[in-house]
Amino acid sequence: MKRALFLLFFLGLALAQGVEALWGRTCAQCHGDKAQGVRPYPGLASALPFFATPEGRRYLVLVVLYGRKGEAGLMPGFYQLKDEEVARLLNHLKDLLRAKGEPFSPEEVARERGKNLTPDAVKRP
Repeated sequence: MKRALFLLFFLGLALAQGVEALWGRTCAQCHGDKAQGVRPYPGLASALPFFATPEGRRYLVLVVLYGRKGEAGLMPGFYQLKDEEVARLLNHLKDLLRAKGEPFSPEEVARERGKNLTPDAVKRP
């Protein structure tokens, strides 16, 4: 029993470190380690309300997959990421912002794939 708990603890630690490395490679260069923003790119605190509604959650998935054209310029999409990676990134952002709501799942991300959207087509709900 102790061995199983020990393994679960380290598996959780490895996953947490993995998402931080993924965040560092894909998001932190523009949005910062804690989603605070790096000039001229915005912090992500304004995304907080989107975690609470189905339309908002869909929007967040679309932004990560397809990108978004905004005031600070063009955010690239990360369509090449696996569904699990996109879900983990969004859950990491949710944790950073201390947003309420259900965790994102790979299935939720998969539903938004294949739409062939451009960043201009991704609109806020």
